[in-house]
Amino acid sequence: MDVTEAMRDICRDEFFSYHIYSMLARSPLINKNARNILRKAADDEFGHYMFWKRYVGECASGVSIFKAVLFMAIFHLFGLTITLKYVESKEADAISVYKYLSEARPDIRDEIEKIREEEEKHEADFAAGIDEGRVKYIGSITLGISDALIELTGIYTGSLGAFRDTLSAGLTGVLAGIAASISMGVASYSQAKHEGRLNPRLSALYTFISYLSVVSLLALPYFLAGSLIVAFSTMVVTAVLVVAYISFYAAVLHGRSYLRELIETSLLIFGVSSLLYILGSIFGSLLGVKQLE
Repeated sequence: MDVTEAMRDICRDEFFSYHIYSMLARSPLINKNARNILRKAADDEFGHYMFWKRYVGECASGVSIFKAVLFMAIFHLFGLTITLKYVESKEADAISVYKYLSEARPDIRDEIEKIREEEEKHEADFAAGIDEGRVKYIGSITLGISDALIELTGIYTGSLGAFRDTLSAGLTGVLAGIAASISMGVASYSQAKHEGRLNPRLSALYTFISYLSVVSLLALPYFLAGSLIVAFSTMVVTAVLVVAYISFYAAVLHGRSYLRELIETSLLIFGVSSLLYILGSIFGSLLGVKQLE
């Protein structure tokens, strides 16, 4: 590893971190305590950037600012905790680089060690001072989303072989989804009350809302399209996007492989859907209602 290039890379990372933390600290969607933590981190990162700049020259670039803007989009889609964890995952090698630079540049070892300690303190401050409800109740949210995906994709896949029109299929999915969302909310309430770790009402609410949101998204094409094939295709694309969203959320939050999380979730959900399609085709043929329009 070239020492100068390693220092330049660290300098760019510090410049990027300064901008993303500064942007987040100005967001009205974040509470005051979290904004103060982010503002302090941004000040530290700017100091780190200025330190490295003395040794490698100007390392700021429009690319780093553009990258920070993209991370703000991640913030609006996934929330603060996921954004910060994703930033940290991209800087996972920073600690080893600091150790390398400490050995390669003994003349500035003390300054590098101080920077490394401040970076580690940022992570600790983020973990201790930033608490998002949707992260705390991610189990309830994932339960609602996953169950809704399996049930609704199963119903609509089966509708290809059992329903004559989109309205009938759409109404069936909505009615089943509403009933199931209430049932899942009650189940989530009972589970949270039994375990005693989370607020049962909030747990039930998160499960109910996440379930009903997926039901609404997957049902919508059946009320807008006149063809079962078009409605089904749109529903599948929507389901894939929802799976990609929740897989990314879970992968970043728990430090797992996104691709593995996506494949496992997709295989489970669409495997069940395929099974239900076969059953729908069989029952549709037996009842004489198999017809695509």
